Formats: sequence, C-alpha cells, structure tokens
Amino acid sequence: MALVHITALSPIPVYLDEAITAGNMAPRPGTLDGKIVGLLPNWRPSAVHILRAIGTLLEERFRLKAVVMEQPVPEVPLRAGKLIDTMREKLDDFAKRVDVAITSTGD
Repeated sequence: MALVHITALSPIPVYLDEAITAGNMAPRPGTLDGKIVGLLPNWRPSAVHILRAIGTLLEERFRLKAVVMEQPVPEVPLRAGKLIDTMREKLDDFAKRVDVAITSTGD
C-alpha cells in the first residue's frame, strides 16, 4: 500500500496579535473611555464610510475624548519607492496625536 501525504490548509486567518510573540506589539488599552481614536482610511471610497460608522458606534459605547479621521496624503503618490516612505512622517505625527488607531480598506 502506497503512502499518501495530504496537506490541509485552514481558511482561518492568523491574526498578528495571535502570531506575534508577547512584547512585539503595543499594549492595548483596557477601555477607550477618555481616549482619542484615530481613523485612518485607505484611498478606497468605502473606507471612509466604514470608519465613520465605526467611529459613531464607538462614540455610543465609550466616553471618547475625540474621534479624528485623516489620510496621511490626499492621494496615492505616483513615484518610485515604497508608499510607506512617502507617508512615514505624517503617520508618525498621527500616531503621536491619537491613543488608538483603526484603519480600513473599503472597496
């Protein structure tokens, strides 16, 4: 009898907070009460709508200090190099002004 090897792939994603060892990710706050929540859409039209809805739901559930939404650059830059290099300073500035950031990739 011949041996048959089968590889089974799981459709369940491995989330970064489950795959990364402790200490590699920023600590999560116990609550969003009193926090500034930053909403960071990509350039897809639905991302803004998705994040606005999330912001509204969070405001209903928590006593947030503020909800801010902005894009680091108004449009995808068409130039050589990595996109993150174009946005690095603006993303760093955004991260300093918010306690928690949520991003969306709506299409």
